Amino acid sequence: MKQEKMKVLLYLKKSGLDKSGKAPIMGRITLGRNVAQFSCKLSCNPESWNPRESRVDGKSREAVEINGRLENLLLSIQSAYQSLIAKGQP
Repeated sequence: MKQEKMKVLLYLKKSGLDKSGKAPIMGRITLGRNVAQFSCKLSCNPESWNPRESRVDGKSREAVEINGRLENLLLSIQSAYQSLIAKGQP
């Protein structure tokens, strides 16, 4: 059985700005033809979002904190995926 490649994409939901003008950060996991979308429970200013890097630009405390949380989230997704593969469950 060929192992399918998992892709994780982080993006801004610009249609859902809150009162302070921040957009929620959303995630999409693609595995073969299966897609799962989720909210990261984080939001940022759309001007500071870098879509190519899936990160918040800048060195502000907020940017560093959000990027750290996103990194932890991506690591959690990867480790969950690896443990499922180790159990033989795609």
